[in-house]
Amino acid sequence: MKKLSLRSLIPNLFTFISLTLGLTALKFAIENKWQISVSLVIFASFLDNIDGKIARLLKSNSNFGVELDSLSDLISFGVTPAIIVYLWSESMSIQGMWAMVIFYAICSTSRLARFNISSHENQSNSKKIKFFSGISTPAAAGLTLLPLMFNFRFNIDFFINTYFIKFYLIIPSILMISNLPTYSLKGIKFEKKLLPFIIILLASFLSLLLTDFWLAMIILITTYYLTIPLAIYDFKKI
Repeated sequence: MKKLSLRSLIPNLFTFISLTLGLTALKFAIENKWQISVSLVIFASFLDNIDGKIARLLKSNSNFGVELDSLSDLISFGVTPAIIVYLWSESMSIQGMWAMVIFYAICSTSRLARFNISSHENQSNSKKIKFFSGISTPAAAGLTLLPLMFNFRFNIDFFINTYFIKFYLIIPSILMISNLPTYSLKGIKFEKKLLPFIIILLASFLSLLLTDFWLAMIILITTYYLTIPLAIYDFKKI
């Protein structure tokens, strides 16, 4: 029997922590502690972004890790965000959203299944490295929870509109299963002359993150979605 090294278990540990945060976010949503609940999903997405990088760094990639990551993503980003929005709407006496939760979960499941198939294919072209097809489930979770973040930061009543909340989940759901090219972090490269600017930008964002967390997350998520037209243009050039 082949023995597993501790090194190979470290990335999976991060995945399990991400899963734990996603499930715990549901607990706090049930208790109407919305800011804690949304924060946990954000932290789960951060861990989801680094577990793969850790696996590559430690050279401990495995099919088990890929499947485990997808199952964790399904719970933390494919189910939890939609249920948080559902419970949030229920707390404001807005009914009839459960069908949208089901639709979101089906789309996220389809998205992850498609991603798993593509990850097992031996394709190394520049488009696959630089772009995703559709948005990832963590990105969809960010968009799904964006109205709550606006409400936390600016106390805007627009997002409590019944019709808006009922149909809002359609947007991230469709984007997940679409063929729109979106940037992949592992494919983004910068010229050396831009490095000082990038460092200043990251330092400024970190400062904002520590002083005004919700505003920083709103800016980050909004910026990501504003890059989609640029990704489409860039995709067509390759």
